[in-house]
Formats: sequence, C-alpha cells, structure tokens
Amino acid sequence: MKKDFIAVNIVPTGIGAEIGGYVGDATPVTNLLASVCDCLITHPNVVNGVLLNCARENILYVEGFLLDQLFLGNIGLRPVKSNKIGVILDKLPEKKSINLAINTIEAIRTNKGIKIIGYTFTKKPVDGTAVKTKTGSFIGKIKDVNIFLEPAKELIDKGADAIAIATKINITKKDLDLYFKGKGANPYGGVEALISHTIGKIFNIQSAHAPILSSYESKQMLNRGIADPRAGADAITDAYLGCVLQGLYKAPKPIKIKEIEDDDITIDDISTLVVPASSLGGIPMLVAEKKNIPIIAVKENKTKLKVTNDKIKLKNVIIVDNYLEAAGILVAMKEGLSLDTLRRPIRNIKRIR
Repeated sequence: MKKDFIAVNIVPTGIGAEIGGYVGDATPVTNLLASVCDCLITHPNVVNGVLLNCARENILYVEGFLLDQLFLGNIGLRPVKSNKIGVILDKLPEKKSINLAINTIEAIRTNKGIKIIGYTFTKKPVDGTAVKTKTGSFIGKIKDVNIFLEPAKELIDKGADAIAIATKINITKKDLDLYFKGKGANPYGGVEALISHTIGKIFNIQSAHAPILSSYESKQMLNRGIADPRAGADAITDAYLGCVLQGLYKAPKPIKIKEIEDDDITIDDISTLVVPASSLGGIPMLVAEKKNIPIIAVKENKTKLKVTNDKIKLKNVIIVDNYLEAAGILVAMKEGLSLDTLRRPIRNIKRIR
C-alpha cells in the first residue's frame, strides 16, 4: 500500500447524514473516493452494512477515537495482513438473539477465513441507552463501562488484536420508526461510539460495536414492508456482527508515535479530508485547519448539525456540491494540479512586490 496520496472520509455518527446516516449507505461514495487515492481512511459506521462490508481493499477501517488520535499526532497506523479478533457478547436472557450472534461469527469465520480467537460474555447486561439531543442527533449513555472493559482485557490477554462487541441498546419505538422511515438519525450510533471509543482509549486497540436486537425489535425491523433504500440492509437481516468482523479483520494497528516506522501512516501523510459541509467542528477538521490540510466539504450530505464554514470560518475548506465533485477534486490534488486553473472564469495571476 503506497503512502503517495492518502485521504480521509468522515461522516460523524448519529447526526442523521443523508449519506452515511444509515448502515453502509456511504460505502459507494467512499469507494468512489478511494478509487482515486492510493489509500483512504474511514471509520466503521461509514462502511458497516449489517451483514455487508463492501469497502475496497485500499480503505483502512479505523475506530473513531483512534482516528482523532491519529489527527492529534498521538498515534500512527500500521497496515496488517490480518488481525486475531476477540468477540464480546452482552449477557442477555434471550437465547435466540445470542444464537444469531454466534451463528454470525461462525458464518463469517468459515466463509471468509477470518481469525477469531473466541467469544466471551459480559457478567451483566451493558444496558446502553440512546439519548436524543435537541438537534435530533443521538448520543449514548452507559452506567458502568467496566462491564465491557473487563472482558475486553481478558480477550486482549488471550491474544486478541481487535475487539468486536455486540450489545443491546435501549431505543424508543418512536425513534426507531422515524429512522426506518428515513426521517430520523440512526439511534444506535451514540452508544456504539461510546463503547468503541472507550475500548480504543483504554487499550489503544481497534474495536467496533454491533447492536443485538430483542426478539420484538427484530420482528418489527424485519416485517415492516419496503424500507427507505438506505435502511434496506437493516430490513433484511439483524446479523450486525457480520460487517464488524469483516471490517476489523484487516483494520490497521494503532502505533504509539515513538514507535513509528517508515511504512506507518501518520498525520503528516494525510493529503486531504472529506466531510459533510454541516459538520465541520470535530477534532480532525480543527487539526486539519492547523496543519493546512485541505478540507473538502460536501453540501449534498446534509445532517442534523449546522456547523458550517459560514459559522466557524476555517481557511482551508473547499465547498463542493456532491461526492462526484469531491472525487474530481481528489484527482486534481493527486495530480498536483492547481484547482483555480480547472474552473472558469480564470483570474490573472497576481504580482508579488
């Protein structure tokens, strides 16, 4: 994998993005961007599609907290051939849900040849709850993170290079209905981010979360007729662990900055960042401003947020209408072409005194 031209594509979790606000529906645009890069970095919710993970081979799957750490210069990324994955399952009374999770593990393991060291259960339910904010986006709430941190440590001690975790998330029926009708943000994302961020922060290891549905939720999800196209993957299966295991299989290893080697990827190797135009306030965007990394802001990917460049005044933002235009910008950047020479009208060059 070359380091010549590396881009990052971010669609923040749980903010109702038109593209990427559902399960894996941002994969086509991410693959488009990756097709014109040597390497593209993104985070799990962008390409996770329930049982599907259709990301291109040159896409690096990086947990959100670790992605922030990459931009802050605290870690680098080392591409790997494969990871040994340990799986944490929520301690739940419903045997049917647990059986589905275990069968999903076996299906991915036997069909893909993925290395899975085994699974373990939490000692009691994680009991995560989706909390809706005033903006309509979602955050997560968990009373005791040690419930999943303890089994994570056990799996890491047994040799796991990455952690997949599947838990039940408490969500209101109203919020689920709005999501499936294409009128609300993904309510799962806040809790999922909280869990994976915590594991990444404590253990400096790749992790990703998959929801486990109750029998009632599963029945409601799989029997609601024709869904919004973006929720199509949700409507055909609730085997969410499938995409997580496939993503973590070749997720790059986080490397402390003092241990960086020549072929590892650091913030200094990133050429540009692609984000929705209304969500410019995250750590990667603010660091990109400081390091003069161009930010391509996509207007078509509307979100529940209103953090636009009109408000925060970043100096390195390139506004584009859609991801097709964003891909063209990436091609020009990779080729070293001046963007102002590709548009009309073109202004005279300025004299410098």
